[in-house]
Amino acid sequence: TAILVFSAVWMLVVYFPLAHMIWGADGLMNGLGNPHAQIKAIDFAGGMVVHMSSGWSALMLCPILGKRLGYGRDQILPHSMVLCVVGTGMLWVGWFGFNAGSALAADQVSSNAFVSTTFAAVVGLCVWGLLERFLRGKPSVLGMCSGAVAGLATITPASGFVTVNGAVLIGLFAGVTTYFACSKLKMKLGYDDSLDTFGVHAIGGTTGTLLAGILATTDTNPNLATNLKGLVGNTLWLHQLAAMAVTLVLSVVATGIIAVILKATIGLRITAEVEHQGLDINEHGEEGYVLGERACEGRGSTAPHHRARCGE
Repeated sequence: TAILVFSAVWMLVVYFPLAHMIWGADGLMNGLGNPHAQIKAIDFAGGMVVHMSSGWSALMLCPILGKRLGYGRDQILPHSMVLCVVGTGMLWVGWFGFNAGSALAADQVSSNAFVSTTFAAVVGLCVWGLLERFLRGKPSVLGMCSGAVAGLATITPASGFVTVNGAVLIGLFAGVTTYFACSKLKMKLGYDDSLDTFGVHAIGGTTGTLLAGILATTDTNPNLATNLKGLVGNTLWLHQLAAMAVTLVLSVVATGIIAVILKATIGLRITAEVEHQGLDINEHGEEGYVLGERACEGRGSTAPHHRARCGE
């Protein structure tokens, strides 16, 4: 209940206003579509609207919601590395629609966004793997999946504005910044962000939005020359900083207010007993996997592995 209410309110209070400010015809920060915009920022597919807003909101939510039981004490492993890889592949394919599709046409800008998205994701994946190899002794599949998503998130605001060389550079920054945010910053600050929404999406989206203002070129997107005369290659990055500040403040403040109100009314957190038992069985009366003692409640099964597990 809490997550459904929060999502609906957050969408109305944070996402819709940001989407209008960045992409609306009369948007306050729409540098490409509103000649009277007070902040002439660019965001091709949602670096600020999607990744910064959700990522920084996640950081605000972490201390309000609290840590999972056993976090920092018990080893909490990924549920399934196979599903993690499958999910990453689905995200990667879907991101082509997310980025290239934002051109709203099958044209030069769209094809450039497609290729830029690919290169940034590949470089992000490789950088994570290399950093883990040199700093931890071996690269992990989980880390490389995170690196790919980091590359995708970081190139999002710039995908339709930069060259392939620019995308490679963005992928490099994506891998380095998000890796250290997830492996070092999270540990130092002590927050529990189970999916690294802040480390990957906030850091990636913030990095990509700034780099979009630095690396954007009119050779890639002619709309930049038409709408941002004199800014591209000069002071566009300053407008990006201003838009990033608006996005960060709106996301953090609004999320904090929404979360505190929900916590004081319907509550945000399940009981420790329910968390230990699992949400599926308590919230829905069913579960995807039968584990532990509950696996033996149906004794008499003819399956060899079931009989062995239950000591029959």
